[in-house]
Amino acid sequence: MRPGRRGGLAALAVIVGVALLVGAAGALAAPASAGDTAGALSVSPESFDVEPGDTVTFEVAMVNDGERDDDGVYGLTLRLDYPSEYLTVTKIESAGWFREAPSGDDRSQSDAEVSESVEYDDERGAARLVQSLDDPTTGVTGEAAVATVTVRVEPDAEPAVAEVGTRETSTDLTSRRDYPQPLSTPSVTFNVSGGGDGGVVTPAYDDAAFSDAGDGKTGDGKTGDGNTSDTADPNESGETNASDEVEGSTGDEAPTPVGAAVLGVLAAALLLGRR
Repeated sequence: MRPGRRGGLAALAVIVGVALLVGAAGALAAPASAGDTAGALSVSPESFDVEPGDTVTFEVAMVNDGERDDDGVYGLTLRLDYPSEYLTVTKIESAGWFREAPSGDDRSQSDAEVSESVEYDDERGAARLVQSLDDPTTGVTGEAAVATVTVRVEPDAEPAVAEVGTRETSTDLTSRRDYPQPLSTPSVTFNVSGGGDGGVVTPAYDDAAFSDAGDGKTGDGKTGDGNTSDTADPNESGETNASDEVEGSTGDEAPTPVGAAVLGVLAAALLLGRR
């Protein structure tokens, strides 16, 4: 082969290898799936002006269209985190999202059997509502209230701006049963005694929250007919938050682009070695 042609092939191989590496890096950096933005929470009201000892309530709602046209939600974990030196979530009251969200479509489940549990971990500043369809084969999409939340301002709370966060909330979709999907999640702001110097006190988002589940702080699960039964958190395979699951799914899907990049580099190296 003529030197000029060998040089051209080698340069082409290098370009291909670099392109594959760039593609692999993009694939690794991209979100795990389009389902990451398939749903969103909203809170009402979004902020309160409060004093120590006050008790207030707010509503959490969710809109979720699933990940694909044939997708739906069959499980929901609403997690609320708060700075316990300022606030305490004293009650989460389910609003029946699975029954109220559908609106005249094929996924309407007004009589759906739903299992749920409510847990409070005051020590770590967290509370959660876990719900799942007893028959998860057909999920639900739509928009409705998820829960009414009651919050008490601690009697000895100092002036500050404290937040109740929802970022660890996730949904289980029929298309991705092994990967709970995160949502767009807002925070509720509490201006305690005027808010002090305006600095925001955020929750700790303690990964150890609910590790002591079963010590009597867990609520009873309720099915659609009103009977009470013990239920397990559908995500109890590990106390993993939604962001961890996204990272996990990305890791599972990474070998394909990485392998392609490695092959491209090897091809370039082989051609260069033959010059």
